[in-house]
Amino acid sequence: MPSGEVLAALAGLGVVCTAIAFVAFLELIKDIGPTRAGVITYVNPAVAVAAGTLFLDEELTLGIGVAFTLILVGSVLATAAAPKRDARRVPWSTRQTSRADGRVESP
Repeated sequence: MPSGEVLAALAGLGVVCTAIAFVAFLELIKDIGPTRAGVITYVNPAVAVAAGTLFLDEELTLGIGVAFTLILVGSVLATAAAPKRDARRVPWSTRQTSRADGRVESP
């Protein structure tokens, strides 16, 4: 059985950190929408590899570099705004008038 200190550390990581991350993710979804918030699941492994390379002196190979670039480019493309379509003009009829309450009447 692990010591009390180990169990407390696991509880802290499992409960506190997970709860903070979950609330932060829900706020992110509320602010930018579920599609754009879901992109973090693709970027997260790339950030983990970059952190391992920077802080743990892990090897960065050409394949990892190419994959990292593809992940970032795909994430940017997935979150980019779609081009706006030109609104189709609706011909105006002189027989219709609109009222202040939004109803349209035909004389």
